[in-house]
Amino acid sequence: MKMPLCSALALLAFASAAHARPIGYAGGQMLMLDASDDLQQLSVTHAPSFRYAFAAGHLRASELAGADDTLSSTYLRAAILAKRWNLPRAQANVFFWGGLGSARYASADGSRHIGAQVDYETRRIYTSLVSELHEGSGFSYRFDTAAVGIAPYEHDMERMASWIVLKAKHTSNARDTSLKPEIAWRMFTAKWWLDAGIDADGKPSINLMFNY
Repeated sequence: MKMPLCSALALLAFASAAHARPIGYAGGQMLMLDASDDLQQLSVTHAPSFRYAFAAGHLRASELAGADDTLSSTYLRAAILAKRWNLPRAQANVFFWGGLGSARYASADGSRHIGAQVDYETRRIYTSLVSELHEGSGFSYRFDTAAVGIAPYEHDMERMASWIVLKAKHTSNARDTSLKPEIAWRMFTAKWWLDAGIDADGKPSINLMFNY
């Protein structure tokens, strides 16, 4: 049986909030942990609206190409949903965010960062491009990720959604700037989201999110 148009749109709105995006449910909070071999990030987000949100977070990036190979930054930032397309059986979004904070890296004592995300999804396919730049006195660190996900079944609101996701990651101004492929198993419900992956070198990564 085909899903009615209104139900399909509601489902995609649910899936949008459940995915690892900088804005969660309107009026809700979101706790997110992102951890890999050379990058760890923890943030808490409050979204007064589905169009904007505010967050406090901490980032630690290692293996940078510089005198000091580890960057540690604590920050406050704001995010905005710049554009959303609600299509009959798909949704697309454009997000921007930026923030200021303190940094520990060589002689740096402050940091600023900006980021952007573009994504498109149906009930069976998910694609995204994410780019984020952190910089300050004496350092500049940027990471970019492209992802394509395929769901083995069409997910709905009554059961957990599963995806197989292929990613390509690139980090600028790091000791290793090669393009790193990764495969991940993604699961989510309305309350939590888990992305567990492994790259071509066998190094694991995890992205965990809770909505409350």
